[in-house]
Amino acid sequence: MNANWWQLGNGGGIRPMAARWVVTGEMRLETAAHLGGEGDAAVDMAVLRDPKEGVPLLPGTSLAGALRSHLADVLGGYRSPERQEVGALFGAARSDDAGSQSPLVVFDSLGTLPGGMALEIRDGVAIDPATGTADAHKKFDFEILPAGTCFPVRVELIVGDLKKEAQLLVLLVTALNGLAEGDIGLGMRRSRGLGAISVHDWKAVRHDLATPQGWLCWLTSDHEKPIGDHVPGHGSAAEAIRAACATVTIEEFADRRRRLLVDLELDLAGDLLVRSPATDAGAPDVVHLHSAGKPVLPGTGLAGALRAQALRIARLVRENRGDGDRWVDRLFGPRLEREAANSQGGQVMASRLRISESFLENGEGRRQTRIAIDRFTGGVVRGALFEEQVLAGGNLKVRLELRDPADAETGLLLLLLKDLLSGYIPVGGAVSVGRGVLRGTARVRLPDGAAYEIAKDLSVNEEARKVFDKKIAALHEAAPLKPEEARS
Repeated sequence: MNANWWQLGNGGGIRPMAARWVVTGEMRLETAAHLGGEGDAAVDMAVLRDPKEGVPLLPGTSLAGALRSHLADVLGGYRSPERQEVGALFGAARSDDAGSQSPLVVFDSLGTLPGGMALEIRDGVAIDPATGTADAHKKFDFEILPAGTCFPVRVELIVGDLKKEAQLLVLLVTALNGLAEGDIGLGMRRSRGLGAISVHDWKAVRHDLATPQGWLCWLTSDHEKPIGDHVPGHGSAAEAIRAACATVTIEEFADRRRRLLVDLELDLAGDLLVRSPATDAGAPDVVHLHSAGKPVLPGTGLAGALRAQALRIARLVRENRGDGDRWVDRLFGPRLEREAANSQGGQVMASRLRISESFLENGEGRRQTRIAIDRFTGGVVRGALFEEQVLAGGNLKVRLELRDPADAETGLLLLLLKDLLSGYIPVGGAVSVGRGVLRGTARVRLPDGAAYEIAKDLSVNEEARKVFDKKIAALHEAAPLKPEEARS
């Protein structure tokens, strides 16, 4: 046997390996998530489960795709052609006939539900923006993982050429930063707040495969737990990698993403009801939606209310040009039935406005009894007595993110913010009786980094007023949108 067997090159199609990095972390769901699997008789869309253990499964392919997309966005900007550096870490794209194997191995992960909790079921429904009522035959149920569900993260980087090791590590850190900074969401309805994650307790080890000791250390490591408890955890992947190899230099790439961020601090004026069926026999007929045991305002509900108001604003502002609906489609994505009717093979576009799912704090559940009155007799309608448990008072924090915004789109969002902070965009159910009114403050950060505060009375400083007026004027003065531009 060749005494230097560990230094074999790529003869015979074998990939050279000079070093191997193992990086792990603990991922936690900050909001509920749906990782799609096969349906069953109970729900329309079930959560993906490991066929052997029966526990939630996060496929490595899903995580790798999310990491690849984030890296491509950071290096080139949103919806830009993928740069060559992305392929250097994740392998060539499918469209590349030559192909290349990825040096990054992303492992499947089995989830652990928070103590005492089970999978949750939510129902979804499409709302007609013209009437504000549910569309017929468009209700569905889906399973979700509750917030607090944990998944161990494990990736391994195979370094074939030591001269390229530093570059590969920088690319890896840039991709993994999306997990730690909350820029990556997993599963369905990510643009509506589901699948928000955080990662902590990062660890890293480097195996020097240029030596027999390095090979043996890697080969004899525990497959289930490749990094032992003796290795300390760190707050970021970059810190863990530097601790594993002090000679590594990690320089950050310039972030080419353009996005408008709005951080809202909202108070609930009155009560709120996002309907959810009760699970106990003695519970009211309808209760407010909870996730992981806490009351929540889903991003889908807020997005529906914002879209309906955006249509009213855009149709009024763009009345002379008749393209108000197209401006709304550019922000929220086109409705599927409109896309099917108007597009000849065009692509369906995802929402560029991302809305977080938010937990409500400092509120209290309140049980209310309601009846229906016959408007002809003035008496109670027989059999129309029901109970609701609403959420009274409380506050919440919401983040809005508009990706790659044009000035006119920013203007439309600013008009939406004014109405939301003024309490003119109620959310949830039974808004016609005064429920779901929100008021508060906002911090707006534009793509150029400038940040402005909007107070409770909607007052802003003089600089902000000039900037906001310019963005809103752009919406009034923009050239008419063509149908195909609403999907670009």
